[in-house]
Amino acid sequence: MKLKCLILLMLVLTMLSACGTKETGNSTISSNSTDEQKFSYMLGVQFGRQAFRLVPQQMGHELEEDYTVQGALDAALAYDDTTKAIQITNDTLRAVSERFSNVARERLEKARPDSATIANSPDPRQLRHISDSLLKLLPVEPAKPGTGKVVKVSDSSSDLEKFSYMLGTEFGTQFGSIGSQLKVTLSPDAFKVGLLDGAKAYRDSSYQFQLPEDSLRAVGRRFSEKGRAAHEEAQKKMMEEEAKLKAKAAAYVGDTLPDGTPAKINFTIKMSALNSKIESFAPYAGKPLFVFYYSTTCGHCRNTAPKVEEFAGKYKGEGLTTVAITTGGTPKRNILRFSDEFKIQNMEILSDDERLFGQLYGDGYVPKFYLVNPDGTYKRYASFEDNFNEIEADVKALLKK
Repeated sequence: MKLKCLILLMLVLTMLSACGTKETGNSTISSNSTDEQKFSYMLGVQFGRQAFRLVPQQMGHELEEDYTVQGALDAALAYDDTTKAIQITNDTLRAVSERFSNVARERLEKARPDSATIANSPDPRQLRHISDSLLKLLPVEPAKPGTGKVVKVSDSSSDLEKFSYMLGTEFGTQFGSIGSQLKVTLSPDAFKVGLLDGAKAYRDSSYQFQLPEDSLRAVGRRFSEKGRAAHEEAQKKMMEEEAKLKAKAAAYVGDTLPDGTPAKINFTIKMSALNSKIESFAPYAGKPLFVFYYSTTCGHCRNTAPKVEEFAGKYKGEGLTTVAITTGGTPKRNILRFSDEFKIQNMEILSDDERLFGQLYGDGYVPKFYLVNPDGTYKRYASFEDNFNEIEADVKALLKK
């Protein structure tokens, strides 16, 4: 179980700040709604206020409401349903994100206090306050009003529409993660209503939400307690699993190197493949092998993946097999998305289902790289980029044997 999402939940609950509210006769969310619906609404309100209040200051343009909400809803529905899909490719989203990140950096640079102010205000908190004040003074371009209708996003959509949709998918994914970690069924519909109300509150500070302050706080406290209980349970379970894993891994160690790590790769370790019925590492024994051990959520892994894929393609025809082993516990949908995003064709994708590979040959950090000889002996590299010349020389030497 991932603790990161539980920490996110606690932060969201801490952010809960209510305005004066009242219920209306046509409310989608009311005092009769379930706790899960109320909590979903609350999360939507918080994410909506963050998106429509803070992001425009950073980006210099209000978000397109329809596209932000659509992205959030698409991602929330796709979180547990692999038949649902995000409407735009990861390549396009990444390119748009990079462009808007450059805009944000330029605006932050404009809001940087001058040298005299910095010299006279050495307190970092005071400087941040000054910078935030300067950022709020920069112009923000308005977006067209939301319609509440379903929208389609494609390569022909504007950059702002794509960026708004992308940001929405991030909120929707967080929403799905929180529900998964708390083991509750949240309501995407109530979440959408909350997002829309968060947008309305940005445009009209007097807007009254559909649940009163005491209801929001009460449901926040209940789910906060669920979050704390889940956090404690996750920590306990993690410690128990680590103890079991160490005991299980001991049977696979064999001879060891001076640092205590196994001297050879044990090919009986259980593995599963993305698109085949492989059940262990055995099919890769007895051949020159390069291993890329990674996590789908690791930024460094993501940056390195295209380079390793190119490298794998370069030496595939010369007899080098390259496998990408995903850390244990990674959902298959995440592995599929990673493979699709980086167009993996020259590497065979495996999953360290029982986490034995990482326990035996890793050090707790990813990515890691291994060049394995046919007899099972191996060499580990901490960085693909920094060790590239060494890796390539070692591969060439191995293939000549």
